[in-house]
Amino acid sequence: MEKTGAVSKATSKHASGNAFRLDINALRAFSVIAVVGYHFQIPGFAGGFVGVDVFLVITGYLMTGKVLNDLTLDRFSLRAFGIMRMRRIYPALAVVTASSVVAGWFVTLPGEYLKHLLQALSALTFVSNFAFNSDNGYFALAAQTKPLLHTWSLSVEWQFYIWMPLVAWLIWRLASGSKTGISTVMVVFQVVAALSLAWCLWKSYSDAMGSSFFSLRARAWEPLAGGLIAAAEIQRRSEGAAKAWWLETRTIAVIGWALAAACVVYPLPESRWPGALTILPILGAAMIVGAGQGAGRGGLLGMSFIQRVGDWSYSIYLWHWPIWVFALGWLSLRDYGVDAMQKILMVLASFVLGAVSYRYVEQPVRMRRDIWTPRRLLASSGIAFSLLLGFIGLAFLNDGLPNRLPKYLLPAELARRTNTPRDECFRNSNSTKKATETYCSFGSDEAAGRTSAILWGDSFANQYLEPISSAALDNGIHGLIATQSGCRAFLDDPAKNSEDQRACRQFNRSTLDFVLGHTQPSIVVLGSNWGNALEVSALVDRLLSSGKTVVLIMPLLNIGFDLPQRWIENQIRAGKAIDEWKVEADPRLMMSGLRDESSQFLYKHRDNPRLVAVDPSSVICEHDYCYLVRNGQANFRDTAHISNVNAVQYRGVFDAAFKSALHAATEEGRITD
Repeated sequence: MEKTGAVSKATSKHASGNAFRLDINALRAFSVIAVVGYHFQIPGFAGGFVGVDVFLVITGYLMTGKVLNDLTLDRFSLRAFGIMRMRRIYPALAVVTASSVVAGWFVTLPGEYLKHLLQALSALTFVSNFAFNSDNGYFALAAQTKPLLHTWSLSVEWQFYIWMPLVAWLIWRLASGSKTGISTVMVVFQVVAALSLAWCLWKSYSDAMGSSFFSLRARAWEPLAGGLIAAAEIQRRSEGAAKAWWLETRTIAVIGWALAAACVVYPLPESRWPGALTILPILGAAMIVGAGQGAGRGGLLGMSFIQRVGDWSYSIYLWHWPIWVFALGWLSLRDYGVDAMQKILMVLASFVLGAVSYRYVEQPVRMRRDIWTPRRLLASSGIAFSLLLGFIGLAFLNDGLPNRLPKYLLPAELARRTNTPRDECFRNSNSTKKATETYCSFGSDEAAGRTSAILWGDSFANQYLEPISSAALDNGIHGLIATQSGCRAFLDDPAKNSEDQRACRQFNRSTLDFVLGHTQPSIVVLGSNWGNALEVSALVDRLLSSGKTVVLIMPLLNIGFDLPQRWIENQIRAGKAIDEWKVEADPRLMMSGLRDESSQFLYKHRDNPRLVAVDPSSVICEHDYCYLVRNGQANFRDTAHISNVNAVQYRGVFDAAFKSALHAATEEGRITD
């Protein structure tokens, strides 16, 4: 979320005049306060993330106006425009990025540190929206472990700065005359904005992963909403037309402010953002910008504090998220909560560092152009980037430089490696995967396997792939993988499953059709994060009635916290390694309610040898206790999924299950004969 020249009186001017826009500077202040309030979880800012969308309207208005004004005056240069944007964005961004890399050295585990370094690199090359989108899956690190997550918006803006002036310049060169050029640019931008909005609405409906959140394609209509206002103002000025009396009124501005404020206060659904509701804050911001009521010095918008925050807004935005992330990490390590006073201190730190950054980084580079010439600016940026690139290379060659941390923390780092087994075969929430075959294989070769099995479920099935594969190989079973992120196995019912994702429902329908439409696989291994025992029973009933053998994986543990992180914190507080950590096997931990309810529903199959239950808890629980950490290794990699490090310990229970399944099939064959 770049401030789009927030402090520059030149770039903050009205597109049709020379008066400094106090309302735009106030809108920047409003936006950054909204974002900070939302990220710091302050009451009254439930929808504060819309501040980013408001900033995009501002950047579209100012930068489109700048480009079109320069084109009409025949002084536009792509190089000069790029240098101007780099002068405004890069220095403060580079300082914050370098600071986060230094801070991460002291508090970040090797694997996370390598990810952070790559994210730093993506931030400085303005592709972090792509980087964070690729790390946006079910097993992505939590947002509050990514100090540079907020730089995705800068990347979106920079990408807008590339194509918008280029398209405008090309159209202008092809058009004959400035009036024709402005009109053609407006038509093209209107078409692009309409296509972007249509794409945005479609992706918000169909994309279960929410990848459109980081996408310029889904957000281009937001800066273009401001850009079209600037283009219309310039067109009217060039034609000598009257002002848009119906728009440029105080009433329109007040309605716009009220709409924007309502969006900040109301808890809008971020999970489907951007989408149809995003039109509301964009409309509010566009009304404020279009009304043009900010040229005077009087009134609330001209208050010194508001204008100062508007000046500092870019640097405040840059600093606030790393402060939040690292402060939370520091407090968590010391077992402190986050109270109101600590939030106030973090807000103050964000504003103070924002002001300092504005005074000593932004302003000197912008104002002292005799010192910060384009050549020196590019050279210093290149040197900083090269140093970071060299450090990243060194870190990767040394596995994240683990020697900077106590050695007893490294097993926790190993457990937190979040790649799910056979990740290329594990479908994401949109039901796509890297592997090209419909179902990847495990266990014995298809030709050699006497029997085929299929692993069906979500990540809670896929997490056992290593021990299942080993057990299948030992028993001569050829297996297929049908697992999808966040998609439990169920019988699709239009009435009962209307709230489930379309991709998940389709995946379950196609998997069931495949299983029931073929003699093999004859063994179906089911595992999921079920919350409804009736759902489990219905699926098992259907499979058993179709002659299939069902290996049902019972739920493991419901820990309720990130185990590796808590283990790290406990060891740091103790100042030594904690090689064993066991907890009482109470009903909540064991999910006894779901287990008992499932047992009741499945009791009718108690004499059916083709239903084989696997209870992984028997591996890590004994004598009324369950081991979260044993022999210096974590049994879980997050709040619920088993650690890949010692997944092999479950091999025995699956070996026994496959033997029982094969025995049941043999006995049934004898009875049939």
